[in-house]
Amino acid sequence: MKKIFLVTLLTIAVLACKEQPKPEPKIEVVEVEELTPSPVSSSSLTDTQLAHIKRIHQTFEEVYPISLEETIKNFKRDLHPDNEINIWLAMTNAYEPFAAVNTGAEKLAHRKEVYKLVLMRSMMPDKEAISNARLTLLSEAEAQAILKNYKLNAAPIKVHTN
Repeated sequence: MKKIFLVTLLTIAVLACKEQPKPEPKIEVVEVEELTPSPVSSSSLTDTQLAHIKRIHQTFEEVYPISLEETIKNFKRDLHPDNEINIWLAMTNAYEPFAAVNTGAEKLAHRKEVYKLVLMRSMMPDKEAISNARLTLLSEAEAQAILKNYKLNAAPIKVHTN
């Protein structure tokens, strides 16, 4: 009887210590206007990080018109600026080939749509990005061709709630 009790007790102890599966994180689409930016970190950025940020800013300046100073400040808000820089460089690599052959004021609306598409792609898989971007100027085939140049996995933005 003691042996059965001991085996039962050990089984219960092992099962209690077994790691429970973590619930899947809740993912929802939120309008940018609903988000509150994190405070600017007091840490400085390296010369390499600043060089990457300048390239990112120059690439997207016409479709996301904010100053270089504001762009730098936005990267300083991130807890892990290198991760964010890598995401934006991947977006740059997907955007630039299209922008290089679709120049001029008459194609600006197309470039804005591509920017929106690659921004969505940074947060979700290809099919979802195409759907959520609500494309009106680009065909699905064009969108798929653009997204072939985006090489990172989708990474939703993590939002901390109070």
